[in-house]
Amino acid sequence: MTRRAREPDADLFAADLAARIPVWEILSELWLDTELQDSDFDRIAGVIAKSPYSPEQLKNIHCCEVVPAVSANVLSVAGEWAGFDSEWLAAKCCSNARRRGISRRIRYWLDTPVIWFFTARLWHQIMMRVTALRTAAAWQTE
Repeated sequence: MTRRAREPDADLFAADLAARIPVWEILSELWLDTELQDSDFDRIAGVIAKSPYSPEQLKNIHCCEVVPAVSANVLSVAGEWAGFDSEWLAAKCCSNARRRGISRRIRYWLDTPVIWFFTARLWHQIMMRVTALRTAAAWQTE
């Protein structure tokens, strides 16, 4: 029998909010009714590169916390294009981050193809830049 990893408790998650909120905000921009330019990719990658999260953790934050909060925007006739309200976004993403259990895993499994239909190209552009920024930062600290 495999032992499941213990989920983070509320205190640990509260300490993580300072790092998570900028990531939520910047990843929500992938779901705005706008066309991202190279300067947008650079700005998004800059915020993500400064975060303490691995690429896999970032993918999980995006798919499980940000997407359920904002993905309906791409289906809206008059979608949000200026940006989501920061307090609203933080509350939604925080609620999504605290959800655990089988229903969350099933929803993630069902939603993943749709998520990547809309964001795979964008994600690739961003993660290439994140890798380059983190590599350059590592070289500077050596």
